[in-house]
Amino acid sequence: MQSSATPATTATATPPDAGSVLYFIYDVDGDGAVSYEVANGSVATFWFGHAFEVAGTRYYTGFAWNTPQKYGKPGEDDVGPDSQVTLTEATFTLTGDKPDRPWVFKGAEPWIGTVGAYGTAPDIDSKRKPLEYRTPAGKLVLAVPTSTFATGTSIESYTVLVFNPDYEKSEDGQVWASLGTVITGEDNSAACDDGQVMPCVSNRGVLAFNAVAGSDLPSISVTATGTTISGPGQTRALGAADARQYHYDAARKAYVEK
Repeated sequence: MQSSATPATTATATPPDAGSVLYFIYDVDGDGAVSYEVANGSVATFWFGHAFEVAGTRYYTGFAWNTPQKYGKPGEDDVGPDSQVTLTEATFTLTGDKPDRPWVFKGAEPWIGTVGAYGTAPDIDSKRKPLEYRTPAGKLVLAVPTSTFATGTSIESYTVLVFNPDYEKSEDGQVWASLGTVITGEDNSAACDDGQVMPCVSNRGVLAFNAVAGSDLPSISVTATGTTISGPGQTRALGAADARQYHYDAARKAYVEK
């Protein structure tokens, strides 16, 4: 049985702003800034906010990321393709009894995984909506639309996160966890030079969650349309046979392609 990913819901009250989210996570007042230094050269940046409902309770989670603290000599902290950043979060519930403060702070986590490259997180793609899937055990799987650009190629993807309202009963005690990135599309028009440098290709995919018998977490499928490189100087159209399947790998704690 396949469950189509549904657009995320929106809050009925204005959620905490980015500056408040960062303060609750890092306990450093940035005077309303959305990006600022928090410790030893580590810079925290608000990333994404999401309002949702689980078991009748309205939640809002603000996600942020921070760079590593700097302890090395000049040049030793240079970033590269393997230089990821730490993903963090602060969660609130819509349970306040004061009209001016409807959102109540529930808790924050200084680490829910790592993302990105070159010392930064992927950009949030506001043209696409986040997608939700509720598991049989009551977890929320959230696919956050993201994009990156490198060497003339734009990559569309989703960063997959999971929310566990019964985190106290779990082995790791985490409320949120990052489950990796699923790539859904690419466009190399900025590098192909109208086909003079390489074949020009552009494709984008639709992500869907699929229930898996005996597993709480779903599998993920990506059905893409557009073109891809088929050989030296050649392209072809993508079809149903090119659909990609991802499953949750418990050992890696991430989604991997089958």
